[in-house]
Amino acid sequence: MLQRPKPTDSEADLLREQEHFLTSGAPSAANVVRRPDKRRGEAGEAERDSGETGGSQRDVVTIEDLPDQLPSLTPAPPKKSRFKAGRVTFEDEDAEERLDRSDTHISAVLSKIVERDTSSAPISLPAFTGTAFPKVLHRSETNNQVRGPNPPAVSGPTLVSGQGLGGSDSSGETMRIHKENQAKLQAMSQSEILEEQQKLLSQLGKQSSVYMIFNYYLICCRYTLFIIFTEVTFAPLCVCVYESEEDLPVKPQKEWVHMDKLEPEKLEWMRDLPAPRRKGTKKAMQARFDFTGSLIAPTEDLPTHLGLHHHGEEPERAGYSLKELFLLSRSQIIQQRNLALSTLANILSKARAGEYLSVLKGNMVSSLLDAGLVFLLRFALDDSVEGVMSAAVHTLKALLVSAEDEECLDCTFSWFRGLASFPLLPTAQEEEDEEDEGLDESLKETAKEKEERKSDHDVARQDVIKGLLKMKLLPRLRYILEVVRPSPRVVQDVLEILTRIARHSSSSATQVLDCPRLMETVMSEFLPTSWSPLASLPPLSIYGLPLASAVKLLRVLATSGRHACARLLNSLGVRERLSCLLSAEPSELLLEPTEALRITTEAYRLWAVSAGYGQACKLYMSSSVVCNLQQSSHLGPETTPNLPGLACSGWRNRPGLVVPSSPFPLLTGLGLLVETITGIHKGLSKKVGLVPTEPEVAKHASLYHQVALVLLPWLLPGSEYLAHELLSTIIFSKDFISEGHSGGPEAVELGELKLHEETQQHTSPSLQTVGALLREACVQLPSIRGCFLTHLAHLESSVLVSRDAILGHNPWIKSHLLPELTGPILPLDWPFLPLVSLYERTGVSDGGGLAVEELPQGSLQAVTHCLQWLLLLEVWREDTIKAVLPVAKLARLSCVFLCSSDLFLERPVQKLTWGLFRLLDSLDLNEPPPGLASFQDLYSALLAQYEAVSFGDRLFGCWVLLPLQRRYSATMRLAVFGEHVGMLRSLGVTLAQLSIPIERFTSPPEDSLPVLRLYFRSLVTGTLKFSWCPVLYVVALSHVNSFIFSQDAAAQEVEIARHSMLRKIYYLTDEVLLSLFPLLVFLSSICL
Repeated sequence: MLQRPKPTDSEADLLREQEHFLTSGAPSAANVVRRPDKRRGEAGEAERDSGETGGSQRDVVTIEDLPDQLPSLTPAPPKKSRFKAGRVTFEDEDAEERLDRSDTHISAVLSKIVERDTSSAPISLPAFTGTAFPKVLHRSETNNQVRGPNPPAVSGPTLVSGQGLGGSDSSGETMRIHKENQAKLQAMSQSEILEEQQKLLSQLGKQSSVYMIFNYYLICCRYTLFIIFTEVTFAPLCVCVYESEEDLPVKPQKEWVHMDKLEPEKLEWMRDLPAPRRKGTKKAMQARFDFTGSLIAPTEDLPTHLGLHHHGEEPERAGYSLKELFLLSRSQIIQQRNLALSTLANILSKARAGEYLSVLKGNMVSSLLDAGLVFLLRFALDDSVEGVMSAAVHTLKALLVSAEDEECLDCTFSWFRGLASFPLLPTAQEEEDEEDEGLDESLKETAKEKEERKSDHDVARQDVIKGLLKMKLLPRLRYILEVVRPSPRVVQDVLEILTRIARHSSSSATQVLDCPRLMETVMSEFLPTSWSPLASLPPLSIYGLPLASAVKLLRVLATSGRHACARLLNSLGVRERLSCLLSAEPSELLLEPTEALRITTEAYRLWAVSAGYGQACKLYMSSSVVCNLQQSSHLGPETTPNLPGLACSGWRNRPGLVVPSSPFPLLTGLGLLVETITGIHKGLSKKVGLVPTEPEVAKHASLYHQVALVLLPWLLPGSEYLAHELLSTIIFSKDFISEGHSGGPEAVELGELKLHEETQQHTSPSLQTVGALLREACVQLPSIRGCFLTHLAHLESSVLVSRDAILGHNPWIKSHLLPELTGPILPLDWPFLPLVSLYERTGVSDGGGLAVEELPQGSLQAVTHCLQWLLLLEVWREDTIKAVLPVAKLARLSCVFLCSSDLFLERPVQKLTWGLFRLLDSLDLNEPPPGLASFQDLYSALLAQYEAVSFGDRLFGCWVLLPLQRRYSATMRLAVFGEHVGMLRSLGVTLAQLSIPIERFTSPPEDSLPVLRLYFRSLVTGTLKFSWCPVLYVVALSHVNSFIFSQDAAAQEVEIARHSMLRKIYYLTDEVLLSLFPLLVFLSSICL
């Protein structure tokens, strides 16, 4: 008997059943009917007839002889139409006539339409009701009216017809199969049926439909048992399953249209949101903001009518995350794009004000830039909807412009050289490309070529302003001003954005001037030569009215260079407009009073910038200038490397020189006026000058000198001339160092003599020669000044440019834009400059040897002058050099030993270094010195240099012993007794020569077990002896004794090490150690 295939049958089982079926000769369950080819006509019918008479051919599956490769495809013969032979055509027949004859026009069809006669049809009007809207006709009612009587119920199977079954009683066999299926289904529970469903779904995958599942099993298994797909209703695939109507969030009513079908996944959104709860406090939570940019606390439960709840992530929490705002900004709905951009603008404003620093982790502005905010805003500027475009402009202004920075720059404009400003360039330096390594300078790509080769993303990642310029921002802003003509707020935002771009650099300002029709639009629309009085306040449109922000844009552009200023004055008509604004009172400008005062103030500032180049000076003679104007009322931030700022957030609330009550502007202006008067009238110089000739003035010479020393490292680029003047006239002048000619060196010698009498011991040479060294330094002050000025000769060109700007040589001033701000002109440790410069040229290489065999000419004299100046500052100007950390002083002075093999052996260097060694105190060697990764690296270089070239020098030895004090890290002691133990034979500094108390080396007791083991090993093996290294011998012996006799509770490892040392002491043969360890030997014998 033939068996039906089962789902668990393998391929071999199916082939075996097929072979058994073919040999039995039973009829197949399905007939193969070949569809004739209609295009072949009678030939196809002949083939069909022959196929039918063929009789017993069946489809047989064979796998054994299946070829590995597919047969090659040959082009099939062209198909022929059986209707083509019935058509006769002539060569000279017109194709158009043939088309008209065979294909009639649609008008021929429409002309045959006959309208139905409705003259006798009755007309029925709808019945009048008292309701406002007609009654809704439900689908159930229409079905009852249209449908006829229900078809009779079919008790048999609906899918299996029994066609193809052998025998005469095929319908009975079908019913038998159907009843068998029914019995098996009734015997199965609901859970078993669902389990079978899940098995089938997991086998076929998620993409298969129920219809595909049924047909697949019907074909493979012929008579399948799994008719449950038509008999059993599937459970809903959604998460929420409602067992009764009481569980529904909303109970549907009959009157509601299209609510007869239950959709649980949609009804779930109609439930009340659960109360927000705080998640794990240790894990950072996603920040969410309201529409004003304020951060919403995770536990805050806000009402839903505020519009802060949505269907995104964490629907129970109110507010929008940055990811969701970015998504909404690209929405197809205009209101969503507008709302997202406005919210981002508010977030940026609060971030730049530093409101998120204490509550959010990371930098908000950097996170937004890394997420692609620049490109998002650039795309939004091209939006065709004016509202979205305006929101994008406002967001871009919030990103680029800092209102407090601009106000601070406006307040400092009246200072000395207040019109000059630094370019707001990124501080991050670009690394050299690997492709340029090893190439000649002429073959390397220029910076402009590299930038053109970069993508917009790479440029914007390093410099936001450059990236926006590369993305054609300026033409788009011109289009907005010229064509769109937006609202007043958008116009103000665009002008402020252009001002920020002009502050970036002189090249950016040039691009603003070169943008076609941009400046012409600004001049014609926002700086007209005439305008009408305002009809309303505030005006609905500011086109055709002068704006203070437009004048400020011109002023910033003019600051970028004298050529740009000349273009503004001569080519764009600024000269005429400036004359008009300066010659009128603010009340005569027919503008709102505050705006009129701001415009007049900005006009004076623009005139000052122009006059700084020697331009527009004739305006003073041709204009009736009003000089009684007053300053207009004044209206911890986040910064990023690619979008720098001045970080002036909250400057009004902090005391400083910029506040309105500061006297600094008056003092600087008065000083400039006095300097100008004394330059014109030479006879007044003695009465107001700073030359200490009069006794009253000479009393404060020392104060002048201290102020000059403090001021020097604070001077920024652009003030090189002031630094040169301070160094040349005050800092190294004998007249301003009153201690040098009023008994200063003698007072130091007396103090040293008294200290020597109190100590009653042999002291280091530093305590005997400091007075004489100071006296010699005062004599050498002119040479010391020449030494430092020689090392600053590379600043000569900058000094000349700065001199022209400070002295007012207007024809030679090229730009009021200061050099790029990379830091002060001179570092805090500038007194060490000759010494550090020599080390950089001749320092120790990686292998420990010297890079050059001999020092450059004049090096000894330069080092001597540097050490003399350092000694003078340490003794008489200690407060001014306190800004340099003691560890930095030690690191800089170590260059004396590292830059040459014998420089430290020179007698003048020895004396001065001994004098400075005594002043090194309160060192914190745990912090790395400025410019070095760690002090341990420097100390390792010192130890290697000592082993190589020291020759047992006592000064070098004291320098090496200094970091071995007990309060410093054990890493240095491990380096001496571990890696550089050989230097112990030559470290012969005695206790008398050491100017540091020995207690600093021996107290408190050593607690590092590796160091104690090295101490003990060097003592036992004879590596460390008193005759070779007295200081460290006493130190090691003291710590080993303290360790062995310690009564404190210790770990097991420490106790094992202590007993090990006792056992080794018992077998000692060194008589010196035996004499030092008699009690230890006795104790060790008892223990053993």
